[in-house]
Amino acid sequence: MITPRYAAAGLLLGLGSLLAGCSYTSVVPPAQPACALPTTVSYKTDVLPILTLDCRNSCHNPQLLQGNFNMDDFTQVQYWATTENGKTGIPWMLGNIRHDPGFNNMPQVGDKLDDCKIATIKAWIDAGALNN
Repeated sequence: MITPRYAAAGLLLGLGSLLAGCSYTSVVPPAQPACALPTTVSYKTDVLPILTLDCRNSCHNPQLLQGNFNMDDFTQVQYWATTENGKTGIPWMLGNIRHDPGFNNMPQVGDKLDDCKIATIKAWIDAGALNN
């Protein structure tokens, strides 16, 4: 005859064995490499190469002039990079390249700019969008 004491001990021992066989593994996605932004982001050194390669050469130039935005003219670039010429405090340029809701996704064809390029442009905008 099994006494209640032995039954409880057996139940606890069986439950403990069952739980010991369980494991939980958390899958953490690999971290994206951090952007090595310079202390001072320069338009000519850091931002212009991004805009030239990813925006100007394919759309925003005097020959194609997409959206009436010619990136050869710095005053136009600066205009689109200021919060006064944006939406809800976000410059059009930044909202567009980040694909923020309510903005025009840029580029329209192809992949979104990578996070490091966007961070570089944002840092330049945050510093006043200077022609430096």
